[in-house]
Amino acid sequence: MLPTSLAHLHVKVRKALGLPSEFVLHSLRHTFCTRLGEEGTEAFQIRKLAGHHSVTVSERYVHPTPESAVLAIRRLDAANRAQSGTSTGTTTDTGTLALSVSY
Repeated sequence: MLPTSLAHLHVKVRKALGLPSEFVLHSLRHTFCTRLGEEGTEAFQIRKLAGHHSVTVSERYVHPTPESAVLAIRRLDAANRAQSGTSTGTTTDTGTLALSVSY
């Protein structure tokens, strides 16, 4: 299929659905990448899925939050416990992150 054929088909469908002319095919791609980023997908994975040439482009869709940091530590803690059978001492309390490190 030629890119121009897809563009013409998009115009027909957009008009049939009564969508505004500002709704272009790239809107779907942008939404796809944005939703991936909102769900915590890493920029490198977004780059691969979207076909970006650089991870810098994909980083635009990733917006780290305190909650995503807590989730990342929880995942690491779970993976560490699964491998060693013990806890790493990581605790989370209402969105704040507390790490107890022993040497």
